[in-house]
Amino acid sequence: MFPGGGNHARHDRTFSARPSARVTTQKGSGPVIDPVLPDGFNTRAVAAHEPGTRANRPLSPPVHRSTTFEAASAEEHARLFHGGAPTFYQRFGNPTTAAAAGKIAELESAESALVFSSGMGAISTALLAVLRAGDHVVAQDAIFDQTHRMLAGPLAELGVETTFLDPRVPGAVERALRPNTKLIYLETPSNPMLHVVELAPLCALARTRGILLFVDGTFASPALQRPIALGASLSLHSATKYLGGHSDVMAGSAAGAAALVARIREMQILLGTVLAPDAAWLLLRGIRTLGLRVARQSRTAASLARYLAAHGAVAEVRYPFLDGFDNAAAARAQMSGGGGMITFRIRAGGDAAAAFVERLKLIVLATSLGGVESVIELPFDLDFVDPSGQRPAWVRFSVGLEDEADLRADLEQALR
Repeated sequence: MFPGGGNHARHDRTFSARPSARVTTQKGSGPVIDPVLPDGFNTRAVAAHEPGTRANRPLSPPVHRSTTFEAASAEEHARLFHGGAPTFYQRFGNPTTAAAAGKIAELESAESALVFSSGMGAISTALLAVLRAGDHVVAQDAIFDQTHRMLAGPLAELGVETTFLDPRVPGAVERALRPNTKLIYLETPSNPMLHVVELAPLCALARTRGILLFVDGTFASPALQRPIALGASLSLHSATKYLGGHSDVMAGSAAGAAALVARIREMQILLGTVLAPDAAWLLLRGIRTLGLRVARQSRTAASLARYLAAHGAVAEVRYPFLDGFDNAAAARAQMSGGGGMITFRIRAGGDAAAAFVERLKLIVLATSLGGVESVIELPFDLDFVDPSGQRPAWVRFSVGLEDEADLRADLEQALR
């Protein structure tokens, strides 16, 4: 299943580029949106055995903790090094990390993938691998703050210029392109405001101009959105979030064409942003339930988003599959569910938002997202900036696997 000699796995099934969602009705609660995963997604996520004879194969993949591996001869030692084998030295590869990368490549419908020590490790390594002094980047303005800082800070100091814009504005990306534009960088749905960017036309534009297009799809995960199938060059994730899913492993991933991933791997070796084998095992453990977790989280989040939108204490709700969402058509076209993230604004202002999150009893005040437990934060108190200068009243809510009735009761008592 995971061939040796590299950090990727070929796949023999291509998932639909435009997944759909099944809409049913439930008495007294309006429409219920059930994410529909592509055929075989859960099967591929669950299958964990290594290739070889069926007798006594472990159902849980082993952890290869060794940092170095013995070679039978000098000739083989050189072959392992130059061939990119996962059994040479841990910074160059490892069987457990290769298995995790191979699994992600399968679920992303990508030729190849790599795993990293963090999501920012994946993003920074990928950017440094493809950009040089004099290059130009067109980047979405509403992206993760530290990605924005990477482009506007260290990369700018290295001579890479970035134009930040709203890619949802018709023609904005095309008008910003220059002869030296090397990359279009997007994040959809975006953190924390859940902006959804329609990927297919921008991927087509990038392809015709010979420009790379990277997508950070952390908020959706491969269970709900597959940018490679839509034409993106690279799909990036903070695998700490939905892919890991249990708030106990920090990781990142990048998936795309084998040639591009090979370039990124060379930079990863130089930077040392590799994932440790124990963390890779935890990532594999999380991936096995990815489809089930995300489907449940999406269904609960869709219901809670409607509840919050109707609540008098809430001024605005942002959720991709919510009726009236500003880019719901694009969300429904390229995502098979709305995901587990809701961002909403407390009507009474920023201090009231702080009081609200402090009154919650079941939902935990903590950063990060995508885990089995529900967590909530005030994103503009942390690393996002609101241009108004006032304390924003926005709340970012990551819906977990608790019973919906219990989550709703906790929200209600805190909003009251």
